[in-house]
Amino acid sequence: MNLRNWGKEHTLGLMIGIGTTLVSIFVVIVIYSFMDHTSIATIWKKFMNFYVWTSKILSLASIGNLIWFHLFMKNEKWNFGMGIIMATVINLFIILYYRFILM
Repeated sequence: MNLRNWGKEHTLGLMIGIGTTLVSIFVVIVIYSFMDHTSIATIWKKFMNFYVWTSKILSLASIGNLIWFHLFMKNEKWNFGMGIIMATVINLFIILYYRFILM
């Protein structure tokens, strides 16, 4: 990808990817709380305080971007798909930061 050709569709795809990840964080926390039989507040505290939990939940929240990526690629909207990929790469760098640098 050439960043000189970055356009409005790329930016919109990036925003959709980041927004989907933020929403998916809460979904993953709710699923974890049901599976662990603990409260949502307990999982939220683990997410905010323990870097291993933060990286796990962020990596699972990135799965939500696959839905958008598949829909955009199916409809041949390549620029939106590239924005979704960039959001997922940003998530990857954040996960690696929490997992290996802050640990």
